[in-house]
Amino acid sequence: MNRIRNRLENEEGNVALFVLGLISIMIILFLLILNLAGALIVKEQAMSTSQQAALAATATLYEELPGFILSYEKDLKEFLEEEEAAKDAAEPAEPEVPGDEEAPEKEKEEKTLDELIQEETEKLSGEMADYTLNEIRNEAIDRILAKELDKGLGNGLLKKRMSEELEFAWIKSMKESARNTILANGGELEGAVMTVFDDGQIVVESSHEAGAIAYNGFFAGIQKNLYKSSKGPEVKFVQKIPGWEGRTYSLE
Repeated sequence: MNRIRNRLENEEGNVALFVLGLISIMIILFLLILNLAGALIVKEQAMSTSQQAALAATATLYEELPGFILSYEKDLKEFLEEEEAAKDAAEPAEPEVPGDEEAPEKEKEEKTLDELIQEETEKLSGEMADYTLNEIRNEAIDRILAKELDKGLGNGLLKKRMSEELEFAWIKSMKESARNTILANGGELEGAVMTVFDDGQIVVESSHEAGAIAYNGFFAGIQKNLYKSSKGPEVKFVQKIPGWEGRTYSLE
């Protein structure tokens, strides 16, 4: 009798240990699934943050352009006037022919960039009916500046001025916008970078911190930054400015 009782007690104890072990394994597997799901969520957050940062940096670039265009046109006008004056000084004036009463035709005045952009905006309003006015105007600015860069007026004055602005002002503003957006979305600045320009697009890589849910020592202390990168919309005119393809800047 005692032997039977002892055997039953041992079996009950073994079953209890087995059940406890099985429950522990199930908890660990459940925590593993939770941690994997959490990592996927954090990756999505990192993707969203990098995308918003790239969009913010691109928007900042476009915000800088209206004031720059006015300044450029003033400089171009002065350059062309000086060039014309130098040409007139170097060439002797043609003598007037007596009896020639035919008045020279008045040269057609060139439209300003602002006028061209306004015309292009109105034209695109029909083609891009589903877009916001700001998006349409940005597209118009992009197209007109790309054409102007191709003209190379003033010995490539526009390319020179844009390159200078990127070097000393615009990149700084774009970095600040991307950095602020990352922080506002709860992202991490450690290891974050901004690349200009990848096929005319601003690329931002940033991360969010993922912490594991621990149980009984399993997964304890596991923390990692999960990185994702995203591109902003294509900016056509920057592809015509040499030397700016693929430059990378730290956002830390």
